[in-house]
Amino acid sequence: MPENIFKQVSLDILRLHQKAVHTLLATQCSGCPEIHDAVFVTLNGRYYVWLAESPQSDPKTGILLIEAEGTPTRLSWVARARRLKKKDRLYCRAAAALQRRINPDQAASCLADCPCLLELIPQQGRLTVNDNRDFTLLPSDLMKALYPAKQTIEAFAS
Repeated sequence: MPENIFKQVSLDILRLHQKAVHTLLATQCSGCPEIHDAVFVTLNGRYYVWLAESPQSDPKTGILLIEAEGTPTRLSWVARARRLKKKDRLYCRAAAALQRRINPDQAASCLADCPCLLELIPQQGRLTVNDNRDFTLLPSDLMKALYPAKQTIEAFAS
């Protein structure tokens, strides 16, 4: 995305991720579409979601939709998906971040009730802002919007 356009929408991306807690995730498992309403968190430009129901099989791709109440901004991603196993190092980090993101009263029950933790790696995204303007996003655009200080430091160091 050109830098001048990115500067216009980066704040929208950041605010959306700060306000929205839930996402809709569409996956294709065993030839059948599945839709999940899930809590999400981002770590290092990847999305992590707890699913209340385990998919019929391990999804390979998913479509993630993020909207926040009261804002006319919508973000969608086509992402590669993989199930994290409890013994995976990343599982603990993602689970802890998800627990901090939701209501503390729900955290313990969510851990017990949500049998599946997915990692979603964004491939191609679409941002729609209030006046129905659409922008195509790359994973690098997500990283620049969510972690602007890291991008500045890396640019300065090179």
